[in-house]
Amino acid sequence: MDFEQTVRGFGALGHGKRLAVFVQLAREGARGLSAGELAARTGLVPSSLSFHLGDLVTARLVRAERAGREIRYAVAVESLHELLWFLGEECCQGRTDLCTSPVARIEAQLRAIDDSERESVLFVCAHNAARSQIAEALLRERCGDRYDVASAGLRPQRVHPMAKTVLREIGVDDAGLAAKDLGAMLGKRAFSHAVVLCHESKPECDRIAAFAQRTHYWPLPDPSAAGGDREQRLSVFRSVRDQLVARIDAFLVSKPRGRSPRRRPSNGKESKQ
Repeated sequence: MDFEQTVRGFGALGHGKRLAVFVQLAREGARGLSAGELAARTGLVPSSLSFHLGDLVTARLVRAERAGREIRYAVAVESLHELLWFLGEECCQGRTDLCTSPVARIEAQLRAIDDSERESVLFVCAHNAARSQIAEALLRERCGDRYDVASAGLRPQRVHPMAKTVLREIGVDDAGLAAKDLGAMLGKRAFSHAVVLCHESKPECDRIAAFAQRTHYWPLPDPSAAGGDREQRLSVFRSVRDQLVARIDAFLVSKPRGRSPRRRPSNGKESKQ
């Protein structure tokens, strides 16, 4: 990437709305997003989104490819690397005091976990509307004194009312439950444990694992997708709740009270406990 193209790339990112579009595409990776998906995530109207995508494509930071009847947009990885290399090679010229590793703070966050008073647990599912919310409330109710508990979703939606209903049925407090974006968490903090609760999130495991000392995979069906009348749907929510109770109880049994020395697994494989 020559100097002029580098300036164009940084200039394209120097606008709040274009940067917001680029952030969503970068979080999605090679799969990319359609214009409709981007509009839903950024809140931009089609005409404004099209304008900003055009600038990002012209700057060679985003590529557009036709997939069937739609056009999907994705980050142009090599161009992004060129911008980062420009900062490291041309500006800083290898001076690590000026231009440190992009992952240095992530690694520092992981090391800092061992010095914290409580282990942290992040529950993840596609929408952070049911499974991960129920799991968050259950673990906090049982051992909120031992664990710092959170949940998040790939594409967060509002918490399903039936998730709160089945928690209240067994006396678990649902206050404070709210949908949270996984992308807003990753890179900002690290976790002792990340628990993936759905098949949809499985491809994200490697990305999540970079921010957790240990990743667990507990796939459960999405109760929000259940059909039937109210009682039938509640029955599905209760089943998922009860399965999570059993999973969490087994997790707690496997973890003795008090902190024990932990290390990040070297094989990169997640637990299926």
